[in-house]
Amino acid sequence: MPRTADLGVTKWVWIPGVAGIADPNAPTVAEVTAVAAKDISSYVVTTTDIQVQASDTVNERAVTDVTNAVIPTVGNYGGTLDTFRDFTTGAPSANDPLTVIGATVGVVGWLVKRVGKASALPLIATDKVSCFLVMIDNPQTTGGQGDGFLKAKFPILQQGRFSIEKAVVS
Repeated sequence: MPRTADLGVTKWVWIPGVAGIADPNAPTVAEVTAVAAKDISSYVVTTTDIQVQASDTVNERAVTDVTNAVIPTVGNYGGTLDTFRDFTTGAPSANDPLTVIGATVGVVGWLVKRVGKASALPLIATDKVSCFLVMIDNPQTTGGQGDGFLKAKFPILQQGRFSIEKAVVS
């Protein structure tokens, strides 16, 4: 059975604003490659975990039922975006995640993830991507301990729109 090693085959793009993607079930090439869309792949740390999570459920039964019926209702997603910082001459660069995404709570945008093709390859029509509309909670930075790389962790808050493995359209 063919297998792909999970090395260098994940692309992450940040697209600012709610309007950055009109339909997460059919993101367009123009949306995912727009000037405002920033490829942040080389900054994303392997500890990043942004996933669909268990749905909220309803668990009710009639008095005559002898087993429970659990029905999914509202879908959920969440996690954290962990990134390396980018400093030039002692100051955050234009590519630093806190510059690209934002350094304050409340920033809204889309995180787009493609898995399976080299991260250096551009997003094209037919690529399968997952899209998450998120709000950034307070970014958490590391540094000053003399241990490891400088990083920023962005806790994400779901904003009600996501899609999993949908094809990019022309």
